[in-house]
Amino acid sequence: MDSSDNLQPQAIGLIFAFPCFASVAVALRLYSRMLTKSFAADDWVICVAMILYWAETFTSYKVIIYTYIGYNVWEIPTDHPAILGSKYTYATELIYNPILALVKTSILLFLLRLTGQKKSVRLAIWGLLILNGIAAIITFFLAVFRCVPVAANWDLISYPNAKCLNFADFVTGTGSISILTDILALTLPTWIVYHLQMQWNQKLMLIGILSLGLLTVVAGIVRLILLDKFDRHMPENYTYSVLFCVSTIEVGLSFVAACAPSFKPLVTRLVPKLFGSTRTGPYNGSTNRSGRTRLGYKLEETSNFTSRTQDQAATAVGASDGELSHGPTKSKDKNIITLTTQMEVTWDRASCEEQQTSSTESLVYGRGGNRHSK
Repeated sequence: MDSSDNLQPQAIGLIFAFPCFASVAVALRLYSRMLTKSFAADDWVICVAMILYWAETFTSYKVIIYTYIGYNVWEIPTDHPAILGSKYTYATELIYNPILALVKTSILLFLLRLTGQKKSVRLAIWGLLILNGIAAIITFFLAVFRCVPVAANWDLISYPNAKCLNFADFVTGTGSISILTDILALTLPTWIVYHLQMQWNQKLMLIGILSLGLLTVVAGIVRLILLDKFDRHMPENYTYSVLFCVSTIEVGLSFVAACAPSFKPLVTRLVPKLFGSTRTGPYNGSTNRSGRTRLGYKLEETSNFTSRTQDQAATAVGASDGELSHGPTKSKDKNIITLTTQMEVTWDRASCEEQQTSSTESLVYGRGGNRHSK
């Protein structure tokens, strides 16, 4: 059946566009992890969530086709497969919440990997992981047994005595739980970054990178308001709408938000100066917490070993009131520095394995980046 003004093509376009965007985000994330050799549990979780997202895309497509979403009600044939469409709707409901829970789990596992955190922060992350898991399990079983017997979920007419939760209350309740855990997860990046020693503009940049989940919160709130209004005051021409696609938009944005922090190695390759450079000039003055002036010197590499990256070809040495400190690096490699009266510097390096864990500052500076006091 064809109609010149139906919205079904737009609905189909939306449910495939956002999974494609999410797939690109996940692919870039995996490529970034391959470059840094830091593939971990959070990446496995996001991959599982991506598989489920495409499964939900398939069921959503079937819902659109079999329930004639985008068509006017009077254009729907009387013999359309309503029960089959309801089965796919039920499957979509079952998959939706676990996807968001897995994406959130991936974000929390990533935050857990960041080094230099206080014990209280790590405990908060673990607590939120447990809360998120419990909420996901409860929500899943509420979706499974929203109607008893279960078959009433897709064929209510055949089970007139079935007991079902109010659909609007179910959607609003489960959506509110998801938004609550999203908001709790958003508070963690600010807590983690607040005490880091870095310039405020870079601190705000890092908070922004880690808080891109705000996109998911906004999308979740918009989805909740629109669906609650639609379910409680369903219009007569209820199929002539693309509101069904708002859920897949929310899920797609959550993937982008979860993967964005991992893009840093890719961005620094394309725009090296965006996150600052590890090289210092011949003189680089800064003031430490005690108020004493620190003098920076540009030291070219003169030893017989090869630097690990191009960014480490020049290193800053600071001197204040008779003390020396080697420029900050994200490596366990030790440097022995000797200072002569002519300020001639030589060094040797003891070989040591590179630290494999993630660093919070590395999201802004990378390995061997510059760092300044607040």
